[in-house]
Amino acid sequence: MLLASAARADSPREYLDEETGATVTVVDRPLLFEYPRRDVAANAHDYATLVAASLNRGGKVDYVLIVYFWSTVDPRLRQDPLPSAEPLVLQADDRRISLKLRGHSAHEAGIGVPVHAPPVGNPVPNVYGTDLATVRFIAAARHLALVTDTDGTTLGYELWEDRREDLRAFVRHMSGAD
Repeated sequence: MLLASAARADSPREYLDEETGATVTVVDRPLLFEYPRRDVAANAHDYATLVAASLNRGGKVDYVLIVYFWSTVDPRLRQDPLPSAEPLVLQADDRRISLKLRGHSAHEAGIGVPVHAPPVGNPVPNVYGTDLATVRFIAAARHLALVTDTDGTTLGYELWEDRREDLRAFVRHMSGAD
């Protein structure tokens, strides 16, 4: 995998994926959302990592959001599963964006090597289709949260690590403004 050099720390990474033949552009750092698990332990959290990426196959550009659900909770202490991939809603200010699942394989989307995989466990990448206008809206939103249902319970993940500047850099790059 060849990575292009970045001029700024928040510049997106771009490379030719040697496994799929797609040119992949991905945010430098993903957004990280958290759901506190005080019912299990004082500092336990469930997380959702949200990665924006584009795939260019012969001039046809597709945009995806990749979401990994993962946790710091010891699996032996869990009585409930991590959230399911659907339904998943991204709350951006007053807009509810229902994410449409494309699948559970970044490779099928055109990404051969996992991007921004979480530091623990082996979470499944949930790949959602999107477009540049939606990514632009997300990057400009003042408030972001992820909302999902698991076994009839609605879970709200709040923004934990705000890296919208990286998302804005991705949008500028993909818009040709760099």
